[in-house]
Parts: sequence; structure tokens; C-alpha cells
Amino acid sequence: MYRGIGPEKGKVVLEDQAFDYALERSLHGTPEDQQDFREMLVEWFYSGNWIKEEDPCSGEI
Repeated sequence: MYRGIGPEKGKVVLEDQAFDYALERSLHGTPEDQQDFREMLVEWFYSGNWIKEEDPCSGEI
């Protein structure tokens, strides 16, 4: 189980509910939670068999 501290103090999430709770908070939580999740997910997903390069047409990375 996971017991919250700080802003999560008083919350307990059981092991079998941990993924669902994290996903719910990441997709439907505060705008800050959602942005953090997007950044971490993209970084994690593309960390394996991908190389980040600049787009020559847009000048964006």
C-alpha cells in the first residue's frame, strides 16, 4: 500500500489500485499533474529506440 505524505497526507492507496489511482490523477488531476505526466511519459516512451532530432522544416525539436 502507499500512504500519502505532504499534500497527499491522509490518503491510502492499496497496491491493486495504485495504477488506476496514478492514471486518474495524471489524466484528470490538476493541470500541473497533467503536464508533469505528459512530460514524463513522452520522455520515458522515447528513451529507448528513438533519437530526438530537430525538425528541419519547423526549426522545432
